[in-house]
Amino acid sequence: MTYEIIINNKKIGSQYNPYFIAEAGLNHNGDIKIAKQMIDNAIESGADAIKFQTYKSEEFLTESSEYFDFFKNVELSYDEFKELNDYAKEKNFTFFSAPFDIPSADFLNQIDVPCFKIASSDLTNMPLIRHIAKMNKPMIISTGISTMNEVEEAVNWCLSEKNDQIALLHCVANYPALPEETNLDAIKSMMKKFNFPIGFSDNGESELVDIAAVSLGACIVEKHYTLDKKFDGPDHSFSIEPKDLKNLTSQLSLIKKIKGTGLKQPTDFELLNKPAIRKSITAKVDILKGEKLTENNMSIKRPEGGIEPKSWDSLLSKCTNKLIKKDSVIKWDDLI
Repeated sequence: MTYEIIINNKKIGSQYNPYFIAEAGLNHNGDIKIAKQMIDNAIESGADAIKFQTYKSEEFLTESSEYFDFFKNVELSYDEFKELNDYAKEKNFTFFSAPFDIPSADFLNQIDVPCFKIASSDLTNMPLIRHIAKMNKPMIISTGISTMNEVEEAVNWCLSEKNDQIALLHCVANYPALPEETNLDAIKSMMKKFNFPIGFSDNGESELVDIAAVSLGACIVEKHYTLDKKFDGPDHSFSIEPKDLKNLTSQLSLIKKIKGTGLKQPTDFELLNKPAIRKSITAKVDILKGEKLTENNMSIKRPEGGIEPKSWDSLLSKCTNKLIKKDSVIKWDDLI
């Protein structure tokens, strides 16, 4: 097992900055021009990758489904997906997709996408997961609507095909998912359970949730993304627009620095500030040579440089070996 995966030469894991996936999903509304603009804006906004959904409606939906017409109306052709893949490659940007059926997975493999996304809806789709795992490419698996046992089953199907290039995304499959139902501590539970990169697939509008997820250890964030929240379609209203996406990716990239090493020790800047900030035991009045130190002739003031205040009790009744002027720091060399 591995603690990191590599997509297009970019390492993804807890020791790196979070990997941000702009989830285009179906927010292109079936228009390849919009899809291309989404790629351009995702690049400008600092995303690491853009992710679409690839399918043939007849392959994953019954024609009697209430959702069939919607998916069919926004379905891009394989030729259009190849055009998008080529477009992203020209711009040296990572394009990949979530196939909803085996023919679509085969097509994506043929155009050489660098990785695959398994949607939450396919977490229990053993034939699809095993089929993709055989392609020996990184697999990012969303875990919405699942139990830990179901996640473990999906992982084991990948491992049975000798594919351990796995990342798991905690996810709540509600659209939109409200902040109070995101259960982000599940990220920590998954980190304890699996030796794979763990991330968060966000189906909500709140950016605070993504910041919290990365703070808890998520090394991937996937967030629904649109050119305009006012577009018609089920996902646009809670998706992030390019200007806000740029701000979010910038904030997320700071979190690793904000979290630091975890060691409780002074920073370099603190050490520079320490002499001016810390205090010393000082002379409250002129203290004559041979005089005893007492609470009446000692005080605690800035700056540092003398005996630290924590040694106050041990100084009481000690005698000086020299005159110590008022407001001068008291040093061990000044005492008998």
